[in-house]
Amino acid sequence: MAVSLQTLSTEDLLEKLKEAGIHVTEEEAQKFRENDVDGETIECGLTENMISYLFQGSFKKQAKFNKFVHEMKEVVTITLETVPAESYQQTSTTEINATSGRLPSGFAIPPFPRDLQAKLDNKEPCQKSSKDRHRIIRVLHEAMIEHTMYPTNAEYVQVAKALIVKYPFLKDLEGNGYHTWHQSLKRKFKAERAPLVHDDEVRKSKEKFGHKKVRLSEQSPAACRRSESGAIAVIGEDASSVEGHVNALHIQYSKVRPDTLVVKDRMQRTFAWRRREIRDGMTVEDILKKYPFLKTPSGLCDEVDRMHSSTVSLRQRFKDGFTSIVPKVLELVQRNAPLAKIYKEAREEMLAEDLPDSDFRAALILLPHIFKEKVESFIRLGECDADTPYPTIQLVETDWKMAFSKRVQVLVKVDGVEVCRGIGVEEGIIAAFSVYYVFNLAYPPYMKNTLTFLQHAIAKITEVGGKPLPITVTRIINILC
Repeated sequence: MAVSLQTLSTEDLLEKLKEAGIHVTEEEAQKFRENDVDGETIECGLTENMISYLFQGSFKKQAKFNKFVHEMKEVVTITLETVPAESYQQTSTTEINATSGRLPSGFAIPPFPRDLQAKLDNKEPCQKSSKDRHRIIRVLHEAMIEHTMYPTNAEYVQVAKALIVKYPFLKDLEGNGYHTWHQSLKRKFKAERAPLVHDDEVRKSKEKFGHKKVRLSEQSPAACRRSESGAIAVIGEDASSVEGHVNALHIQYSKVRPDTLVVKDRMQRTFAWRRREIRDGMTVEDILKKYPFLKTPSGLCDEVDRMHSSTVSLRQRFKDGFTSIVPKVLELVQRNAPLAKIYKEAREEMLAEDLPDSDFRAALILLPHIFKEKVESFIRLGECDADTPYPTIQLVETDWKMAFSKRVQVLVKVDGVEVCRGIGVEEGIIAAFSVYYVFNLAYPPYMKNTLTFLQHAIAKITEVGGKPLPITVTRIINILC
Protein backbone atom coordinates (compact mmCIF):
# COMPACT_ATOMS: atom_id res chain seq x y z
CA MET A 1 0.00 0.00 0.00
CA ALA A 2 1.42 3.39 -0.99
CA VAL A 3 2.21 5.70 1.89
CA SER A 4 0.78 9.21 1.71
CA LEU A 5 3.39 11.92 2.16
CA GLN A 6 1.02 13.92 4.36
CA THR A 7 0.77 11.14 6.97
CA LEU A 8 4.52 10.88 7.61
CA SER A 9 5.79 12.02 11.00
CA THR A 10 9.26 13.55 11.24
CA GLU A 11 10.81 10.21 12.22
CA ASP A 12 8.92 8.38 9.45
CA LEU A 13 10.14 10.97 6.95
CA LEU A 14 13.76 10.54 8.05
CA GLU A 15 13.38 6.77 7.63
CA LYS A 16 11.95 7.25 4.11
CA LEU A 17 14.86 9.51 3.18
CA LYS A 18 17.25 6.82 4.35
CA GLU A 19 15.43 4.24 2.22
CA ALA A 20 15.71 6.62 -0.76
CA GLY A 21 19.50 6.60 -0.42
CA ILE A 22 19.86 10.01 1.26
CA HIS A 23 22.28 9.78 4.18
CA VAL A 24 20.97 12.16 6.86
CA THR A 25 23.49 12.98 9.57
CA GLU A 26 22.39 13.30 13.18
CA GLU A 27 22.93 17.08 12.98
CA GLU A 28 20.70 17.28 9.88
CA ALA A 29 18.07 15.04 11.50
CA GLN A 30 18.00 17.38 14.51
CA LYS A 31 17.22 20.30 12.17
CA PHE A 32 14.22 18.33 10.86
CA ARG A 33 13.00 17.74 14.44
CA GLU A 34 13.61 21.27 15.74
CA ASN A 35 11.80 22.84 12.77
CA ASP A 36 8.91 20.34 12.81
CA VAL A 37 9.62 19.15 9.25
CA ASP A 38 7.21 16.25 8.58
CA GLY A 39 5.20 15.04 5.60
CA GLU A 40 2.58 17.74 6.07
CA THR A 41 5.29 20.43 6.07
CA ILE A 42 6.70 19.15 2.77
CA GLU A 43 3.18 18.93 1.32
CA CYS A 44 2.77 22.64 2.06
CA GLY A 45 6.03 23.31 0.21
CA LEU A 46 9.60 24.04 1.32
CA THR A 47 11.49 26.94 -0.23
CA GLU A 48 14.99 26.52 -1.68
CA ASN A 49 16.39 28.37 1.33
CA MET A 50 14.68 25.97 3.71
CA ILE A 51 16.07 22.93 1.87
CA SER A 52 19.57 24.41 1.74
CA TYR A 53 19.35 25.01 5.52
CA LEU A 54 18.37 21.37 6.14
CA PHE A 55 21.23 20.05 3.97
CA GLN A 56 23.74 22.83 4.36
CA GLY A 57 26.79 22.55 2.11
CA SER A 58 25.64 19.52 0.09
CA PHE A 59 24.16 20.20 -3.36
CA LYS A 60 23.92 16.46 -3.91
CA LYS A 61 21.64 15.92 -0.90
CA GLN A 62 19.52 18.94 -1.84
CA ALA A 63 19.06 17.58 -5.37
CA LYS A 64 18.23 14.09 -4.07
CA PHE A 65 15.76 15.57 -1.61
CA ASN A 66 13.98 17.51 -4.38
CA LYS A 67 13.77 14.32 -6.44
CA PHE A 68 12.39 12.40 -3.44
CA VAL A 69 9.67 15.03 -2.86
CA HIS A 70 8.75 15.07 -6.56
CA GLU A 71 8.37 11.27 -6.61
CA MET A 72 6.26 11.28 -3.42
CA LYS A 73 3.96 13.96 -4.88
CA GLU A 74 3.45 12.24 -8.26
CA VAL A 75 -0.22 12.33 -9.31
CA VAL A 76 -1.88 9.17 -10.61
CA THR A 77 -4.17 9.90 -13.62
CA ILE A 78 -7.47 7.95 -13.85
CA THR A 79 -10.17 7.83 -16.47
CA LEU A 80 -13.69 8.70 -15.36
CA GLU A 81 -16.81 7.17 -16.92
CA THR A 82 -20.20 8.85 -17.08
CA VAL A 83 -22.43 7.61 -14.28
CA PRO A 84 -26.24 7.67 -14.42
CA ALA A 85 -27.72 10.55 -12.39
CA GLU A 86 -29.70 8.26 -10.08
CA SER A 87 -26.63 6.18 -9.31
CA TYR A 88 -24.58 9.31 -8.54
CA GLN A 89 -27.33 10.61 -6.28
CA GLN A 90 -27.48 7.34 -4.37
CA THR A 91 -23.70 7.19 -3.92
CA SER A 92 -23.52 10.79 -2.75
CA THR A 93 -26.21 10.18 -0.14
CA THR A 94 -24.39 7.10 1.12
CA GLU A 95 -21.07 8.97 1.38
CA ILE A 96 -22.68 11.86 3.24
CA ASN A 97 -24.23 9.47 5.75
CA ALA A 98 -20.90 7.69 6.20
CA THR A 99 -18.92 10.86 6.83
CA SER A 100 -21.32 13.13 8.67
CA GLY A 101 -23.07 10.69 11.00
CA ARG A 102 -22.53 11.33 14.68
CA LEU A 103 -21.59 8.98 17.48
CA PRO A 104 -24.47 7.86 19.69
CA SER A 105 -24.43 9.49 23.13
CA GLY A 106 -24.15 6.07 24.75
CA PHE A 107 -21.22 4.83 22.63
CA ALA A 108 -20.16 1.42 23.95
CA ILE A 109 -16.58 0.16 23.85
CA PRO A 110 -16.59 -2.81 21.42
CA PRO A 111 -15.13 -6.23 22.25
CA PHE A 112 -11.45 -6.73 21.39
CA PRO A 113 -9.72 -9.77 19.82
CA ARG A 114 -9.80 -12.73 22.17
CA ASP A 115 -6.15 -12.63 23.33
CA LEU A 116 -6.23 -8.86 23.84
CA GLN A 117 -9.59 -9.04 25.63
CA ALA A 118 -8.13 -11.65 27.97
CA LYS A 119 -5.31 -9.27 28.89
CA LEU A 120 -7.79 -6.47 29.55
CA ASP A 121 -9.98 -8.74 31.65
CA ASN A 122 -6.89 -9.64 33.69
CA LYS A 123 -6.13 -5.91 34.10
CA GLU A 124 -2.75 -6.18 32.38
CA PRO A 125 -1.10 -2.79 31.58
CA CYS A 126 -1.64 -3.01 27.82
CA GLN A 127 -0.82 0.69 27.43
CA LYS A 128 2.85 -0.15 28.06
CA SER A 129 2.98 -2.42 25.00
CA SER A 130 2.98 -0.48 21.71
CA LYS A 131 1.58 -3.54 19.89
CA ASP A 132 -1.40 -3.88 22.26
CA ARG A 133 -1.94 -0.14 22.29
CA HIS A 134 -2.12 0.02 18.50
CA ARG A 135 -4.58 -2.87 18.42
CA ILE A 136 -6.86 -1.10 20.92
CA ILE A 137 -6.78 2.08 18.81
CA ARG A 138 -7.50 0.11 15.65
CA VAL A 139 -10.59 -1.54 17.17
CA LEU A 140 -11.88 1.81 18.47
CA HIS A 141 -11.28 3.39 15.05
CA GLU A 142 -13.22 0.63 13.28
CA ALA A 143 -16.13 1.08 15.69
CA MET A 144 -16.16 4.86 15.23
CA ILE A 145 -16.08 4.88 11.42
CA GLU A 146 -19.40 3.08 11.39
CA HIS A 147 -20.83 6.43 12.49
CA THR A 148 -18.44 9.08 11.10
CA MET A 149 -15.10 9.54 9.33
CA TYR A 150 -14.73 13.05 10.80
CA PRO A 151 -15.31 12.88 14.57
CA THR A 152 -15.39 16.14 16.48
CA ASN A 153 -12.97 16.75 19.32
CA ALA A 154 -15.82 16.09 21.78
CA GLU A 155 -16.40 12.68 20.17
CA TYR A 156 -12.72 11.72 20.44
CA VAL A 157 -12.90 12.67 24.11
CA GLN A 158 -16.15 10.72 24.51
CA VAL A 159 -14.56 7.50 23.25
CA ALA A 160 -11.30 7.98 25.16
CA LYS A 161 -13.22 8.58 28.39
CA ALA A 162 -15.43 5.55 27.76
CA LEU A 163 -12.30 3.39 27.38
CA ILE A 164 -10.85 4.62 30.69
CA VAL A 165 -14.17 4.21 32.51
CA LYS A 166 -14.41 0.59 31.38
CA TYR A 167 -10.71 -0.17 31.89
CA PRO A 168 -9.46 2.31 34.54
CA PHE A 169 -6.02 0.63 34.74
CA LEU A 170 -5.31 2.03 31.24
CA LYS A 171 -5.43 5.57 32.64
CA ASP A 172 -2.48 7.92 32.02
CA LEU A 173 -0.47 8.63 35.15
CA GLU A 174 -0.36 12.35 34.36
CA GLY A 175 -2.91 14.91 33.18
CA ASN A 176 -6.58 14.12 32.66
CA GLY A 177 -5.97 10.38 32.36
CA TYR A 178 -6.97 9.91 28.71
CA HIS A 179 -4.81 12.41 26.79
CA THR A 180 -2.58 9.82 25.06
CA TRP A 181 -5.60 7.77 23.94
CA HIS A 182 -7.34 10.92 22.69
CA GLN A 183 -4.29 11.94 20.60
CA SER A 184 -3.68 8.41 19.29
CA LEU A 185 -7.26 8.20 18.02
CA LYS A 186 -6.95 11.54 16.23
CA ARG A 187 -3.72 10.44 14.56
CA LYS A 188 -5.26 7.14 13.48
CA PHE A 189 -8.15 8.93 11.77
CA LYS A 190 -5.79 11.41 10.13
CA ALA A 191 -3.59 8.62 8.77
CA GLU A 192 -6.53 6.58 7.47
CA ARG A 193 -8.33 9.53 5.84
CA ALA A 194 -5.35 11.03 4.05
CA PRO A 195 -5.05 8.50 1.17
CA LEU A 196 -8.82 8.50 0.56
CA VAL A 197 -9.57 12.14 -0.20
CA HIS A 198 -8.17 14.66 -2.68
CA ASP A 199 -5.88 17.30 -1.16
CA ASP A 200 -8.40 20.13 -1.74
CA GLU A 201 -11.04 18.22 0.19
CA VAL A 202 -8.60 17.48 3.00
CA ARG A 203 -7.82 21.19 3.29
CA LYS A 204 -11.53 22.07 3.35
CA SER A 205 -12.12 19.50 6.08
CA LYS A 206 -9.22 20.86 8.12
CA GLU A 207 -10.58 24.37 7.82
CA LYS A 208 -14.03 23.15 8.84
CA PHE A 209 -12.74 21.35 11.92
CA GLY A 210 -10.28 24.06 12.92
CA HIS A 211 -6.94 22.42 12.14
CA LYS A 212 -4.52 25.31 11.79
CA LYS A 213 -0.81 24.92 12.23
CA VAL A 214 1.05 27.96 13.51
CA ARG A 215 4.78 28.05 12.88
CA LEU A 216 7.06 30.03 15.14
CA SER A 217 9.66 32.30 13.65
CA GLU A 218 13.32 31.75 14.44
CA GLN A 219 13.96 32.15 18.14
CA SER A 220 15.20 35.46 19.41
CA PRO A 221 17.10 35.70 22.72
CA ALA A 222 13.90 36.93 24.38
CA ALA A 223 12.18 33.67 23.38
CA CYS A 224 14.38 31.83 25.87
CA ARG A 225 12.45 33.45 28.72
CA ARG A 226 9.48 31.83 30.40
CA SER A 227 6.32 33.89 30.26
CA GLU A 228 5.65 35.49 33.63
CA SER A 229 2.60 37.69 33.95
CA GLY A 230 1.67 40.19 36.60
CA ALA A 231 3.72 42.36 38.90
CA ILE A 232 5.73 40.77 41.69
CA ALA A 233 4.83 42.35 45.02
CA VAL A 234 7.72 43.23 47.33
CA ILE A 235 6.29 43.77 50.81
CA GLY A 236 8.28 45.25 53.68
CA GLU A 237 11.48 45.82 51.69
CA ASP A 238 12.92 48.71 49.72
CA ALA A 239 16.19 49.40 47.90
CA SER A 240 17.93 50.40 51.15
CA SER A 241 16.87 47.34 53.17
CA VAL A 242 17.68 44.98 50.28
CA GLU A 243 21.15 46.51 50.04
CA GLY A 244 21.65 45.74 53.74
CA HIS A 245 20.62 42.11 53.24
CA VAL A 246 22.90 41.80 50.21
CA ASN A 247 25.88 43.15 52.19
CA ALA A 248 25.18 40.59 54.93
CA LEU A 249 25.10 37.82 52.31
CA HIS A 250 28.47 38.90 50.90
CA ILE A 251 30.00 38.88 54.39
CA GLN A 252 28.72 35.32 54.94
CA TYR A 253 29.94 34.21 51.50
CA SER A 254 33.48 35.39 52.35
CA LYS A 255 33.58 33.12 55.41
CA VAL A 256 34.95 29.58 55.33
CA ARG A 257 31.85 28.41 57.21
CA PRO A 258 28.86 30.69 56.52
CA ASP A 259 26.03 30.82 59.05
CA THR A 260 23.32 28.86 57.23
CA LEU A 261 20.51 30.40 59.30
CA VAL A 262 21.60 33.93 58.38
CA VAL A 263 21.98 32.97 54.70
CA LYS A 264 18.53 31.38 54.49
CA ASP A 265 16.93 34.33 56.29
CA ARG A 266 18.52 37.00 54.06
CA MET A 267 17.89 35.02 50.86
CA GLN A 268 14.24 34.67 51.86
CA ARG A 269 13.94 38.40 52.64
CA THR A 270 15.38 39.35 49.25
CA PHE A 271 13.52 36.63 47.31
CA ALA A 272 10.62 38.70 45.92
CA TRP A 273 12.94 41.59 45.08
CA ARG A 274 15.31 39.18 43.28
CA ARG A 275 12.48 37.60 41.28
CA ARG A 276 11.41 41.04 40.09
CA GLU A 277 14.99 41.91 39.09
CA ILE A 278 15.24 38.72 37.02
CA ARG A 279 11.84 39.27 35.44
CA ASP A 280 12.84 42.82 34.50
CA GLY A 281 15.90 41.53 32.60
CA MET A 282 18.82 41.71 35.00
CA THR A 283 21.63 39.63 33.48
CA VAL A 284 22.72 36.27 34.87
CA GLU A 285 26.20 37.64 35.53
CA ASP A 286 24.87 40.61 37.56
CA ILE A 287 22.47 38.42 39.55
CA LEU A 288 25.31 36.06 40.50
CA LYS A 289 27.51 38.97 41.58
CA LYS A 290 24.75 40.44 43.73
CA TYR A 291 23.57 37.11 45.22
CA PRO A 292 26.69 34.88 45.36
CA PHE A 293 24.96 31.98 47.11
CA LEU A 294 23.26 31.23 43.77
CA LYS A 295 26.70 30.20 42.54
CA THR A 296 26.41 26.80 44.26
CA PRO A 297 24.27 23.75 43.37
CA SER A 298 22.70 23.77 46.83
CA GLY A 299 21.92 27.50 46.58
CA LEU A 300 20.17 26.98 43.23
CA CYS A 301 18.09 24.10 44.63
CA ASP A 302 17.14 26.17 47.68
CA GLU A 303 15.94 28.95 45.37
CA VAL A 304 13.69 26.53 43.45
CA ASP A 305 12.31 25.34 46.80
CA ARG A 306 11.43 28.96 47.60
CA MET A 307 9.66 29.23 44.24
CA HIS A 308 7.84 25.87 44.48
CA SER A 309 7.54 25.00 48.14
CA SER A 310 7.12 21.37 49.21
CA THR A 311 7.48 19.34 52.38
CA VAL A 312 10.37 17.48 50.67
CA SER A 313 13.33 19.38 49.23
CA LEU A 314 14.01 19.37 45.49
CA ARG A 315 17.26 17.45 46.00
CA GLN A 316 15.49 14.71 47.94
CA ARG A 317 12.61 14.49 45.45
CA PHE A 318 15.13 14.19 42.64
CA LYS A 319 17.09 11.46 44.38
CA ASP A 320 14.08 9.39 45.49
CA GLY A 321 12.06 9.85 42.31
CA PHE A 322 14.84 9.03 39.89
CA THR A 323 16.27 6.12 41.88
CA SER A 324 12.95 4.30 41.49
CA ILE A 325 13.09 4.36 37.68
CA VAL A 326 16.83 3.74 37.11
CA PRO A 327 16.46 0.02 36.17
CA LYS A 328 13.67 0.75 33.65
CA VAL A 329 15.61 3.60 32.02
CA LEU A 330 18.70 1.44 31.58
CA GLU A 331 16.57 -1.37 30.18
CA LEU A 332 14.94 0.90 27.58
CA VAL A 333 18.20 2.39 26.27
CA GLN A 334 20.57 -0.58 26.47
CA ARG A 335 20.12 -1.64 22.84
CA ASN A 336 20.00 1.49 20.70
CA ALA A 337 21.91 4.21 22.58
CA PRO A 338 25.59 4.54 21.53
CA LEU A 339 26.55 5.74 25.01
CA ALA A 340 24.90 2.64 26.53
CA LYS A 341 27.64 0.49 24.98
CA ILE A 342 30.31 2.70 26.55
CA TYR A 343 28.56 2.41 29.91
CA LYS A 344 28.40 -1.38 29.59
CA GLU A 345 32.18 -1.46 29.08
CA ALA A 346 32.72 0.90 32.01
CA ARG A 347 30.42 -1.15 34.25
CA GLU A 348 32.45 -4.31 33.67
CA GLU A 349 35.51 -2.52 35.08
CA MET A 350 33.79 -1.22 38.25
CA LEU A 351 33.72 -2.61 41.76
CA ALA A 352 30.38 -3.96 43.01
CA GLU A 353 29.98 -1.23 45.65
CA ASP A 354 30.24 1.48 42.98
CA LEU A 355 27.42 0.11 40.80
CA PRO A 356 24.35 1.80 42.41
CA ASP A 357 25.82 5.31 42.06
CA SER A 358 27.11 4.64 38.55
CA ASP A 359 23.73 3.21 37.47
CA PHE A 360 22.05 6.39 38.74
CA ARG A 361 24.48 8.59 36.78
CA ALA A 362 24.17 6.45 33.68
CA ALA A 363 20.36 6.58 33.72
CA LEU A 364 20.46 10.39 34.00
CA ILE A 365 22.92 10.68 31.11
CA LEU A 366 21.03 8.22 28.91
CA LEU A 367 17.49 9.49 29.66
CA PRO A 368 17.38 11.90 26.64
CA HIS A 369 17.84 8.94 24.26
CA ILE A 370 14.39 7.66 25.26
CA PHE A 371 12.94 10.89 23.86
CA LYS A 372 15.27 10.80 20.82
CA GLU A 373 17.06 13.89 22.10
CA LYS A 374 20.83 14.39 22.03
CA VAL A 375 22.45 14.30 25.46
CA GLU A 376 25.55 15.92 23.91
CA SER A 377 23.54 19.14 23.57
CA PHE A 378 23.05 19.18 27.34
CA ILE A 379 26.24 17.56 28.68
CA ARG A 380 29.59 18.30 27.05
CA LEU A 381 32.99 16.73 27.53
CA GLY A 382 35.73 19.17 28.46
CA GLU A 383 35.56 22.89 29.19
CA CYS A 384 34.59 25.06 26.23
CA ASP A 385 32.84 28.30 25.34
CA ALA A 386 29.12 27.52 25.30
CA ASP A 387 27.44 28.71 22.09
CA THR A 388 23.91 28.46 23.49
CA PRO A 389 21.82 30.73 25.73
CA TYR A 390 20.54 27.64 27.56
CA PRO A 391 22.15 25.91 30.57
CA THR A 392 24.82 23.33 29.69
CA ILE A 393 26.82 20.95 31.85
CA GLN A 394 30.52 20.71 31.09
CA LEU A 395 32.63 17.85 32.40
CA VAL A 396 36.25 18.53 33.27
CA GLU A 397 36.99 14.98 32.11
CA THR A 398 36.94 14.22 28.36
CA ASP A 399 36.02 10.54 28.70
CA TRP A 400 32.42 9.28 29.04
CA LYS A 401 33.67 6.22 30.95
CA MET A 402 34.97 8.47 33.71
CA ALA A 403 31.67 10.38 33.78
CA PHE A 404 29.80 7.09 34.33
CA SER A 405 32.14 5.55 36.90
CA LYS A 406 33.24 8.53 39.04
CA ARG A 407 31.91 11.78 40.48
CA VAL A 408 33.92 14.02 38.18
CA GLN A 409 34.06 17.81 38.47
CA VAL A 410 31.37 19.63 36.44
CA LEU A 411 30.60 23.21 35.47
CA VAL A 412 27.18 24.67 34.69
CA LYS A 413 27.17 27.56 32.22
CA VAL A 414 24.50 29.81 30.73
CA ASP A 415 25.30 31.77 27.58
CA GLY A 416 29.02 31.51 28.31
CA VAL A 417 28.67 32.60 31.95
CA GLU A 418 29.81 30.10 34.59
CA VAL A 419 27.00 29.70 37.12
CA CYS A 420 28.41 27.07 39.45
CA ARG A 421 30.73 24.10 39.88
CA GLY A 422 29.88 20.73 41.38
CA ILE A 423 31.00 17.15 41.77
CA GLY A 424 29.34 14.43 39.71
CA VAL A 425 27.06 14.45 36.68
CA GLU A 426 24.06 14.03 38.98
CA GLU A 427 24.85 17.28 40.81
CA GLY A 428 25.43 19.04 37.48
CA ILE A 429 22.08 17.93 36.08
CA ILE A 430 20.03 19.00 39.09
CA ALA A 431 21.89 22.35 39.16
CA ALA A 432 21.29 22.93 35.43
CA PHE A 433 17.63 21.97 35.86
CA SER A 434 17.35 24.51 38.71
CA VAL A 435 18.94 27.22 36.56
CA TYR A 436 15.94 27.12 34.19
CA TYR A 437 13.68 28.15 37.07
CA VAL A 438 16.02 30.49 38.91
CA PHE A 439 16.75 32.56 35.78
CA ASN A 440 13.29 32.18 34.29
CA LEU A 441 14.40 30.30 31.13
CA ALA A 442 12.17 28.27 28.81
CA TYR A 443 13.23 24.75 27.88
CA PRO A 444 15.10 24.51 24.54
CA PRO A 445 13.40 22.54 21.73
CA TYR A 446 16.24 20.00 21.61
CA MET A 447 15.77 18.94 25.28
CA LYS A 448 12.16 19.92 25.93
CA ASN A 449 10.73 16.42 26.46
CA THR A 450 13.54 15.27 28.77
CA LEU A 451 13.32 18.38 30.97
CA THR A 452 9.51 18.28 31.01
CA PHE A 453 9.69 14.66 32.17
CA LEU A 454 12.12 15.56 34.96
CA GLN A 455 9.89 18.46 35.99
CA HIS A 456 6.63 16.51 36.26
CA ALA A 457 7.65 12.93 37.02
CA ILE A 458 10.72 13.50 39.22
CA ALA A 459 10.76 17.05 40.64
CA LYS A 460 6.93 17.11 40.93
CA ILE A 461 6.76 20.75 39.86
CA THR A 462 3.49 21.98 38.39
CA GLU A 463 2.88 25.49 37.15
CA VAL A 464 -0.39 27.41 37.21
CA GLY A 465 -1.84 27.70 33.72
CA GLY A 466 0.71 25.27 32.26
CA LYS A 467 0.01 23.53 28.96
CA PRO A 468 -0.97 19.83 28.83
CA LEU A 469 2.01 17.49 28.75
CA PRO A 470 3.26 16.42 25.31
CA ILE A 471 1.88 13.00 24.45
CA THR A 472 5.44 11.61 24.19
CA VAL A 473 6.18 12.63 27.78
CA THR A 474 2.90 11.21 29.09
CA ARG A 475 3.58 7.88 27.40
CA ILE A 476 7.07 7.61 28.94
CA ILE A 477 5.66 8.50 32.36
CA ASN A 478 3.16 5.66 31.93
CA ILE A 479 6.00 3.26 31.10
CA LEU A 480 8.61 4.31 33.68
CA CYS A 481 6.64 5.46 36.73
